[in-house]
Parts: sequence; structure tokens; C-alpha cells
Amino acid sequence: MIRKFLALMLAAVLVLFALPAALADGQVRPLPIDLTGGAPFKANYRSNPDGYEDPSISVEYHHMQKGQRPDGRDFYYFYAIVTIADASQLRTAAADPNDFVRGRRAPAQDMARRMNAIFAINGDFCSGAGGDEDSKYCLRQGTVWRDTVCEKLDMLLIDEAGDFHIYKAGAELASLNKTEIDGKKIINAFQFGPALVIDGTPVEDEYILDPAHAPATSQPEQYAARVCIAQIDELTYLVVNNWFGLDLASFRDLVMSLAPVKTAYVLDGGNSGQMIYLKAHVNENENNIRTICDIIYFASAYFDNE
Repeated sequence: MIRKFLALMLAAVLVLFALPAALADGQVRPLPIDLTGGAPFKANYRSNPDGYEDPSISVEYHHMQKGQRPDGRDFYYFYAIVTIADASQLRTAAADPNDFVRGRRAPAQDMARRMNAIFAINGDFCSGAGGDEDSKYCLRQGTVWRDTVCEKLDMLLIDEAGDFHIYKAGAELASLNKTEIDGKKIINAFQFGPALVIDGTPVEDEYILDPAHAPATSQPEQYAARVCIAQIDELTYLVVNNWFGLDLASFRDLVMSLAPVKTAYVLDGGNSGQMIYLKAHVNENENNIRTICDIIYFASAYFDNE
């Protein structure tokens, strides 16, 4: 009897030590595909001002860097590499808590705080940018909010596995199945662009510098502040924001120099270009912040045991 009891105790100890360490104090679980936010970040997982890592997410934030433009003048940029445990942690939110296309605006910082974002950037100005771009497609958190397209803008689709798919501008976007790809549901979709990298191949200068493929608010050949989101690998992403201007071809080259990206896509820029890390702006002068319509954010999925 004693021998049997000791065997059971040994088995229990082995099971305990075989469990993931995260389960001792909490658990990682997928977030719902809805308009709720993520788990609150835990202060003890902020290793330093440049890094946050809990069992569900890792953020490596790089403070302002300096580069040189082709004309010899300096420019500045910020970037972060984010790895998540589950695709549901890559999320979107709008200024209006219940609607993506109503046109309401709010500070990105306020949206990030509301959603418990670990890291956030501006989105694609989902409520419209004037002219025919008001019709651009809007699918967020699994719901289609506007089912028309702007044929001049490239489209980024993010599926339920967290993988990026880019379709170039054209009339075929209207008939494209924009809610499912290869049997995977599309969770978020964007129209701004243009695409910078598709399937590991840089998009040619002639395309990305053509105003016919850029929003009316963007000047492809002029120096401007720009924002990009890119996929490096499965559940690993790069976000980049530059200050004091790059043309789109130079911006593409910068993005590709920072990581071996598979897919890279331009989002709204200028004074709308914002990066929020642990509830605070990290790339903007506090006196030069524009209210915006929507954000893309990365959330924690690590919940304390109750």
C-alpha cells in the first residue's frame, strides 16, 4: 500500500513539473474575435523600457534611429518586432467602441488604453479618406463593416492564423472572396497601401511610386512620414514609422533592411502615424498628435489564475 502511494505521489510530481511554467501563476488562452481588448499587461514583465515579455507576447521596441536619405539628408525612424502566441492577439479597434465606419476620431493613445494594448499603431483611416476612397473595404475583428472596395488601392487581408495576404489594386478586388482564403477566415482587412513586399519579393519602384496606386493623402515620390506593418514569420511581425520623410521606394528599402520580411504594407502616415507602447506614445511629440479613426494593436493573452 505504501509503495502504491509513493508511486502515485511520484506520478503527480512528474505531471506538475511537466506543465508549462505559465500555468503555475496564470494561463495563455486565445482572445475572442470581437471588439473587446486583451489581458492587462503585467508590470513585472516589462524587463526594461525597450522590452516587454509575458508567456503570450514579446515586444522588442527600438527607440529613435537615424538614417540618411538618397539626397544626403538625415531621417529618423522607430520600429518594433512583436511575437505573439496566438493569432487572436493581433487585433483592431476603432475610435467608436461599436463601429468602424461612422467617422468618429480619437487619440490613438486613448484607444490603446481602452483595449489594454501592449503595442499599437494607427490603422488605415477606415472611415474614408475623401473621394472614391470612402468606399474602401472594411473588415475588422471578423465583421464586414463596409462591403465595397476602392479599386485603386492595394488590399491587405489577415487570416485567422495571423498570416498576411496582399492583393494589388484592380477591378478584380470587387469579386475577390475577401472573407476566406484557403479555408481560413479573414479577421482583418485594410485598404491603404501600397504593398512594399509580397511573398518575400520587393514590389518594383514603378508600381509603388505611381500615384495611381496610392491614397489621395499620400505622395509616393515625396518625402513624408510613413508607417508600415510587415510579417516576418509565423506570428512574428515588424512595425516601422519614419520621421522627416522618405519616399515609398526608400521606405521599402528601410523596412527590408530591418528584418527578412515576407509581406509589408503601408498604412496611414503623416501626423496620423503613431506608435503606442505600454499606453504611451513613443514616436510623437505630444504637441503634434492627430486624432484618428482606428488602430492595429497587439494584446497580451496571459490571464492570472483567479
